[in-house]
Amino acid sequence: MRRPAARSAASATSSRARSCRPSTITPWQTARSRRTEMKRRAGAVSQLMVSGTAVAVTRKAIKNFYVRVDRETGEVRVTAPRRLSDDEIGRLLRRDWPWVEKQRARAALRPHLPEHRYETGEVFYLWGRPYVLTVRESHARRPAVCVRAGRLLLYAEALLGAEERQKAIEAWYRARLAQGIEALQGEAEAIVGRRPREYRIRKMKTRWGTCNTAAGRIWLNLKLAQYRPAILRYIMLHELTHLWVHNHGPAFHARMDRFCPDWRTLKQELDGGPAYEI
Repeated sequence: MRRPAARSAASATSSRARSCRPSTITPWQTARSRRTEMKRRAGAVSQLMVSGTAVAVTRKAIKNFYVRVDRETGEVRVTAPRRLSDDEIGRLLRRDWPWVEKQRARAALRPHLPEHRYETGEVFYLWGRPYVLTVRESHARRPAVCVRAGRLLLYAEALLGAEERQKAIEAWYRARLAQGIEALQGEAEAIVGRRPREYRIRKMKTRWGTCNTAAGRIWLNLKLAQYRPAILRYIMLHELTHLWVHNHGPAFHARMDRFCPDWRTLKQELDGGPAYEI
């Protein structure tokens, strides 16, 4: 169990004035301390420097300490219990820094595709295959997206902005990924021998999937629709395995070796492949 954080000077001051020395803390300092604490409790993001690298730190009402490295930018993010001081977080980060550096080096070597402006001629991927986007004018109230003759077609009003075109394409990807999940879930659940209460989809920067074991809920990254179906299957098996084993220890790897023998090759393909943008 970790040592609770030391009380602030303001809270340590006795309420009985006759039994303590006069306080040197001004009302302005006390108010500032309270504001700082309120920000910490609200999950405000602070910054620490570790080995010359800026680390974004978010404190929450959680028990465990998490380090994540953005696979595209190499940015380091920490989510920590509120009780941990900056010094304690720094010590934990230095312990894990070799792993952090390895992930940052991998992110630096990974090929990055240009960000989309959602204009004709740009390339989008679906299930590992490239499709060139063609934007066509439409008078319909809502934009529509489809694949036809090897091209990705976006029908939209002429004045529709890039943000709205992006929303239309993301909605199309979401529908395709939902179809992919539905097609694979029966087989994946039979292999693992567990079934979640539900699958959900969202855009994630540092994870391909996550499993909330308490709620029985599996989240899958929207970008998985851009990779081969075998990659989606591997991630689904990975997250389903967490319904048996909550961590990534030897027991987890033993089950993954049984459920998905080529998972290491698929992981390498996913982590080392292009960072597709939606």
